[in-house]
Amino acid sequence: MKRRVLSVVVAVAGTGFCLWLALRKVELARLAAALGGAHWLWLIPMAAIVVLDLFVRGARWRVLLSRARPGAAVAELTRLEAIGIAVNNVLFARLGEFARAVLAGRRLSIPTVAALASVAVERAFDVAALLTIFLIATTVAPGFARDDVRLAAAAVLTAAVGALIVLSIAETWVAEGGWIERLLRPWPKLHALVSQLVLGAAVLRSPAAAAEVAAWSLFLWTVDAGVYWAGARAIGFGEQMSYARAVLTLSWAGASSALPAAPGAIGTFEAVVQNIVVRFGVGASEAFAYALVCHMTMFLIVTILGLGLLSRLGLSVAELRGEMGK
Repeated sequence: MKRRVLSVVVAVAGTGFCLWLALRKVELARLAAALGGAHWLWLIPMAAIVVLDLFVRGARWRVLLSRARPGAAVAELTRLEAIGIAVNNVLFARLGEFARAVLAGRRLSIPTVAALASVAVERAFDVAALLTIFLIATTVAPGFARDDVRLAAAAVLTAAVGALIVLSIAETWVAEGGWIERLLRPWPKLHALVSQLVLGAAVLRSPAAAAEVAAWSLFLWTVDAGVYWAGARAIGFGEQMSYARAVLTLSWAGASSALPAAPGAIGTFEAVVQNIVVRFGVGASEAFAYALVCHMTMFLIVTILGLGLLSRLGLSVAELRGEMGK
C-alpha cells in the first residue's frame, strides 16, 4: 500500500512540475486567442487517425497472437486495444497493458501470461519503429537532435532489435531438449509458466510474421505523426510543421511516457511537446495550445471509446481492477 501511495505521489508531483514548466511562459490572452482562432475542422482528420491507429494496433496484435490464438478477430483485438489505452488513461501505474492481457486471456481462451508476453513484444516493436522513424526524421530535418541523442537512439534501437532476435529463438530453448527445458525440469510449474511466456513471442520464429509486425509498427507510428501535422494546421502554424518535424514531435511525445505523471501523461505531454515546438519558432503560448489540442483529441477519443467498449462487456474500471487482482 505504501509503495502504491508513493507512486501516486511521485506521479502527481511529476505532473505538477511539468505543468509549471509548460505554463510559466504562457500568456493566457495569447493562449485563449490561439484556441479561439483554431481551425477546428482539422479535428476531423485528427480523429480519423486516432481511430485508424486502433485498427492498426488490432491488426498487428492479431499477427503476434497467431501462434497462441490463430484466427483471432481484428475487431475483437481492436476493442481490447482501445480498452487497454483507456485504462492507462484513467488509472495510475499504466495498468492498461495488464488489463488488456487479462481480458485477452479470458475472451480468447489463451493463457494470460502468453497474452502479456505478446504485449511486451508489441512494446519492443513500438520502441524499434519509433526510434527508426526518429532517426530518419532527424536526417531529413537536421539540427533538432544532437549527435549524442541520435547515438543514444541508435543504441536503444540496436538493443530493442537484439531483444527481439533473442525472443525469436527462445522457443527452441524451452522446447524438449533445450537448455532452459533441461534446467527447469525439476520445477514443472515454472517450466509451464516460462513456456507460456515464450508462446507470446513464438510468432517471431517466422521471418514473414516478424516482418509483417515490423511493417505494421512502422505504418502505425508514421500515420500517428499525422495527428501532430494536422494539429499544427488547426492552431495556425502549419508552415512551420513539416511531416519530418511532426515525426520529431511524436518522438518527443513518446519519450514523455517514461516520465512520472498522472494517468494519460497529463502535464508531461504538454511540457515535452511544447519544448520541441518552441524550437521550431512557435511561441510558448501557441505551442501549449497545440500540445493541448493534440493531447485532448487523442485522450478523449480513446478514453471515451475504450470505456464505452468496456461497459459493453459488462465491466467497470473498478471491476476490471478486481479481475486483475485475481
